[in-house]
Amino acid sequence: MEMDVVFLLAFVVLLCLGASTQGNGDSFTVTVNTNGSYSIAVQGNIWLKSAPTFVRVNKQIYSTADGSLKLLQTTGTSGTDFIGKWQSTSFLYQADTCRFLASIYFYTPDPSIFSYNNPPEQFLLFKQTYLTQTNATMAPTVDETIAGFPGFVVEEASVPLGYLSYGGDMYGDTGKAFGQFGPKMKITSGIRSGPLSIFDRVKTANTVILSPASTFMSANLWQQTTSTGSNLYWGIMGGVSDMVPEFETSTILFYSNQGINKGFVSWGQILQKMYGRDNSLVKSDFTNNYLGYWTDNGAYYYYKTEPEKNYQDTILDIASLINDTGIPFRYLQFDSWWYYKGAGNGVKTWESTPQVFPNGMQWLYNKTGLPISAHNRYWSSDTTYAKQNGGKYLFLVENDKALPMDQTFWDDLLSNGRKWGLMTYEQDWLNVEFAGVPSLTEDVYLAEAWLNQMGRGATKNGLTIQYCMANSRHILQGITLPAVTQARASDDYHPGTQQWRIGVSSVFAWAIGIAPFKDNFWTTTVQPGTSYKGATEPYTELNALVATLSTGPVGPSDMIGKFNKTIIMKSVNSEGLILKPSRPATAIDNMIRRLAWDDFEGPDGEVWSTYSDFGGSNKYGIVLAADVHGNYTMTPCMAGFQGFPKSMVFPAKHPNKIQLLTDPQPLQMSGCTMVDFCLYYVSPVVTFQGHQVLIQGELDKWVPMSPQRVVDINVDSNDINVRITGGALEEVTFWFNTDGVSKSVTCYLGNTGDASMSYKEGGCQYD
Repeated sequence: MEMDVVFLLAFVVLLCLGASTQGNGDSFTVTVNTNGSYSIAVQGNIWLKSAPTFVRVNKQIYSTADGSLKLLQTTGTSGTDFIGKWQSTSFLYQADTCRFLASIYFYTPDPSIFSYNNPPEQFLLFKQTYLTQTNATMAPTVDETIAGFPGFVVEEASVPLGYLSYGGDMYGDTGKAFGQFGPKMKITSGIRSGPLSIFDRVKTANTVILSPASTFMSANLWQQTTSTGSNLYWGIMGGVSDMVPEFETSTILFYSNQGINKGFVSWGQILQKMYGRDNSLVKSDFTNNYLGYWTDNGAYYYYKTEPEKNYQDTILDIASLINDTGIPFRYLQFDSWWYYKGAGNGVKTWESTPQVFPNGMQWLYNKTGLPISAHNRYWSSDTTYAKQNGGKYLFLVENDKALPMDQTFWDDLLSNGRKWGLMTYEQDWLNVEFAGVPSLTEDVYLAEAWLNQMGRGATKNGLTIQYCMANSRHILQGITLPAVTQARASDDYHPGTQQWRIGVSSVFAWAIGIAPFKDNFWTTTVQPGTSYKGATEPYTELNALVATLSTGPVGPSDMIGKFNKTIIMKSVNSEGLILKPSRPATAIDNMIRRLAWDDFEGPDGEVWSTYSDFGGSNKYGIVLAADVHGNYTMTPCMAGFQGFPKSMVFPAKHPNKIQLLTDPQPLQMSGCTMVDFCLYYVSPVVTFQGHQVLIQGELDKWVPMSPQRVVDINVDSNDINVRITGGALEEVTFWFNTDGVSKSVTCYLGNTGDASMSYKEGGCQYD
């Protein structure tokens, strides 16, 4: 309240004096000068200083640097909207005959938006508004911006700052960068750019996050090289040549003093609030929740069948194997091997060829009874759906690619897919189509319309969508599309590689609520006859664990006869329901800061954390450490477990080796390799009839206390009851540790799949 008044009064009084305005948080200060410059300070130290604002008009650059961009008027106002209270400063500029409005909105958001109690976050929205028709705005390259606001000079700050920049495809994973924020920093900019996080070295990791907040498909982050270093600019991508009156784009600058992970979560919650994101489809998505068999790149049967058999017979054999082994695969994934290809190896017709499925997709679905997650790539210029090629739908055809322009096309395509069992539509090669159809980077609206039509078609037909090879812009646009429930967060799987390292990309994923997918994996080390030049998979358990902790799909991809049922069943219940935590496992803050600074006291390797939250004090943590060189000591705060009740930690393989987990008594980790990784579970301490009790859970699963298994936990003076659910007649073994000694209780669930486990009685009760 006082902060808002100070900001507003400062503006009214100081503007008349030609001075500046300031918005002050507990440790976050925004200074906006009446000449159009601005700066960001954290704890009294300036982190960011504005770069000159510029606009491209009529093939010329108009900039405040040389005075060619004329400042006509500065105004201020305040208000309240569904996010919270705001105060704004707006600068009206003229470039040639065109007018351009640059505005800074300082928000104090409603605390109810956030998942953490009383977060001291504030954020800014920088808005660009083209007030008049503005032509010939195109930059020399598509990776630049046609205007620059906000813009910041990249220079050495008064305190050491590090950065994490997402970029490239696969949730911004393939082009992500870390380092010290300063003139020598290098990030992925342009159409492959993503969110940028800047942070310091203090214990709580003050964090600033910058990203587009609207027009996601047309917005760029551009790192402009200068004679002394570089500037960072946000704006519309450089390929756009004309802007219509009243077009607006915005950039968010979000501040948090609760660390990198929690800062990203709150940033994401603001964006989700802006677009009314409802994650109910993510939570109910069948392929996010149940075990599937995958044939994607890296899978044994990727462009490979059984000897002397076609794909139809191979799939029928896989379905038979599922019945024979009792492994509860609940759907099949068909990759790009099943449909017709055309020009440029794009999709000519999204139907199965007779060589692949002689009896057709619907016949095969009826035969197996297993629903399908089906892959698709970019459309070829000779696609049979386009009117140009005799089809019935409007397509834009450029070079060797085509873009559907007709909502009816998506409605019909996906409706037809439902007939042959389609449940999740996988749109792959998103980055290739975006960069390969010139109009998508020249028209400010076209790319957004493309994804919106796809999303509406999926929603109309009750389907979900997985994005693959998605740039950050596609992922951010997914916030606005409820049907987008999952996205690849790693490069393609190949046996023996290390694409399991999704802890950093999962920070992005957790923030915006679209489940990250690790890709398929083998569960047996050696698989004869593989197409991958004799490759082996030494990290079978690690891949399965990471897939489960991701909260996205879990998709083994072994050859027939080479499934490791024990490894697979650690991920699921008897019906194939994935027993996952409450949120994706993410790289801890100190791991990210160690990637930015080699001398930072973080782990030299992968250390991630997650938890299962059953409400109140019932929070159960998980820590994964893999490929960590040397030893690492971690407190609960470092793991992101602030606010957890008094807890104990124990190794997954040694449930009797319990210890308190507190700041004075941290977890000591060593010898954490990729084969022999370190997995720890954290349980709250329950005092029961004079004894110290831990509910350790289902230790033969990767997630022993999963919300998909545990329905309720009730502790009173008479008993500790854990209500569980699962498959009909499923055998479930839980562990309890009493005063350092672990014992198991086994329940055989009834026909309803429900039971209540009694600690005192050491048995189960059934309704």
